[in-house]
Amino acid sequence: MHLREASCGYYRWIVDVIYDARGKMYLNIGWEKFARHHSLEAGFILLFSYFGDRDMSVKVFDETRCRRDYHGDITDEEDD
Repeated sequence: MHLREASCGYYRWIVDVIYDARGKMYLNIGWEKFARHHSLEAGFILLFSYFGDRDMSVKVFDETRCRRDYHGDITDEEDD
């Protein structure tokens, strides 16, 4: 899976995905590095969007429910 912060189209994190017997998807190897780099904490809300072809973006909201912006005010078509 290629994971990126929603307003950043130029940097993608490679994250392995595993599925359980019920078909639920879990982010595995690579997720911890992404989470650490983005300083994710308990209480944050993550909104994932899957675009197919192993491409997924994530929007991060902190404990005050404000969106965390890591890369400036660049917007993608997917964010509209």
